[in-house]
Amino acid sequence: MRKTRKSASNAPTEGGARLLLHLGPGLRQAIESDEVYFVEAKDDDTEVRTRAARVLEDVRPIGTLVAPFLRHGFVRIHRNYLVNPRHVRQIRRRPRGDDWELTLDPPVNVVLPVSRSALRALWAAFGEE
Repeated sequence: MRKTRKSASNAPTEGGARLLLHLGPGLRQAIESDEVYFVEAKDDDTEVRTRAARVLEDVRPIGTLVAPFLRHGFVRIHRNYLVNPRHVRQIRRRPRGDDWELTLDPPVNVVLPVSRSALRALWAAFGEE
């Protein structure tokens, strides 16, 4: 049996960790954190993108989701995005300027912007400074 470390909130912080999404009033869904590729702010709600074609919609704003997702190893790469570094395929500078972007693994294959202020946290997720 694989042990997981507990955080101060008593939630698992390693593989097999689960997040609880709020899909509507009185409706919660547990999801494995490793299944989530990225999280995107959409107006007052937040879309949670997994390997599956279906997008899960959490009824809370992204600001509410930042802390629990960060505890599970996600990185905030932009004011509208959190990303799971385990699914990042490539990070590159955009063709013009100092801006950066990343590409996620298949089957998602989405390109997301990375704000300059988030670069340090993204590099740290990969063990770099």
